[in-house]
Amino acid sequence: ERATFVRLAGCNLRCQLCDTDYTSNRQRISTSTLIKQIEEIRKPPCLVVLTGGEPFRQDISMFVSGLHLTGFRVQIETNGTLYRTGFPYSACKIVCSPKTPHINSALAPYIDVLKYVIESGNVGTDGLPTSVLGRSIIPARRPENCNAEIWVQPMDCGDDLQNIKHMQAAVSSVLTHGYRMCVQTHKILGLE
Repeated sequence: ERATFVRLAGCNLRCQLCDTDYTSNRQRISTSTLIKQIEEIRKPPCLVVLTGGEPFRQDISMFVSGLHLTGFRVQIETNGTLYRTGFPYSACKIVCSPKTPHINSALAPYIDVLKYVIESGNVGTDGLPTSVLGRSIIPARRPENCNAEIWVQPMDCGDDLQNIKHMQAAVSSVLTHGYRMCVQTHKILGLE
């Protein structure tokens, strides 16, 4: 499915191998202007993905509500560390890619998908990563108060031979544990 991505500036984590430049070229845009710009690109009910950085660093409640009221479907990609009281969680799908050993317990019940980046050689017996983007941190597993589906995504390190190994590790995880494979289609198609 085609989606429109809105990349929000800033993150509360600094992962070594993060593939996101979330600090240069940032600009403030009003909620209404941004929704109009999105409508010029795609018409509702297309999917709008809010990513970062970390989207929950900012109060995006009005933006998400505005997108929802306009007829867009909304997905938020978060690292799972932050929770916003009063946020319209029911108006969107929450995809959490854990980057720390713990997921915010207040956010956990709202998470629809847990997405893990798989790096060859750093996969546990549960088929999930034993490190996070170059950091020796075991990312959080599914909390008890969370019914999220688990997706795995091969790491893209910019090296074709290594990327093949990462893809093989992700495929093995999917086949062994029944997780869902998630690939960065925009990179495969050269749409970055």
